[in-house]
Amino acid sequence: MKTRGTQGDLAYIFLNGDFERPTRDWPARPRPGDLVIAADGGGRHLAALGWPVHCLVGDFDSLEPALLTEIQARGAEIFRYPAAKDEIDFELALQLARKRGYSRIEVLGALGGRWDMTFGNLFLPRATGWGSGGIRFRHGRWNFLVISGPAELSVSGQTGDLFSLLPMGEDVRGVSLKGCRYPLGGETLRAGLSRGLSNELSAPEVDLSFDSGVLIVMHRHSEETC
Repeated sequence: MKTRGTQGDLAYIFLNGDFERPTRDWPARPRPGDLVIAADGGGRHLAALGWPVHCLVGDFDSLEPALLTEIQARGAEIFRYPAAKDEIDFELALQLARKRGYSRIEVLGALGGRWDMTFGNLFLPRATGWGSGGIRFRHGRWNFLVISGPAELSVSGQTGDLFSLLPMGEDVRGVSLKGCRYPLGGETLRAGLSRGLSNELSAPEVDLSFDSGVLIVMHRHSEETC
C-alpha cells in the first residue's frame, strides 16, 4: 500500500472521459514512488496502457464488472462508494491522493465525453484547495493548470506553442507575461472576455505572474514528440 509521496513523486488519476496519451514527458511506466488511481471507468484507460492500478475509487457504474474483478485480483485497493453521493469520483480520488501525502497530480481522461463532467473536473482544483498548480490536466498535446493568485510560474515549451489564459469566475489582476508573442505587464484580464486567448510562445520558456484571481493556464505543444 502506497501511503506517502515524496517531493519528486506523482499521483496519476485516470478518469472516464476521453483519453489521449500525452505527447511530451510521458513515462512508459510509473516510477516506484508514484501512486496510480483509477476513478471508476478510468480503469479501462489504464488497462489499455498496461499500467498498474494501485487504487480504484468510485461507485463503479461505468467500469465493466469483469475489468473490476481483474483489477481487484491484481492487488488494487478498492474504495467503493454509493451511487447517490455528493462528490464525483474525481473529487474522491483527489481526497485519497491528498490523504496519502501526494501534492503533485497528473490527471488523464478528464476532458470530453460528458461536458458537464469536463467543466466540473476543471473547477474542482480551485474549490478543493488545489489552486496552487499542483494538479495538471493532460490530454494529447494539451496541458491545463488551474492557478490561484498570487502566483509565479514558468512553463517550458518551444516557439510557436499555443498558450492561453482564461480567468475563472472573476477578474485576474496584475498579470505579467514574458516569453510570448503578446506580453503583458501588470494588467487585468477581465472575466468573460477573450483577451488572454490564442497567444503563442516566442521563447522556450514563458514566465507568468499575477496578483489575484484564478487562471486556467492552457498550453498546447506544437509538435507531437513523445
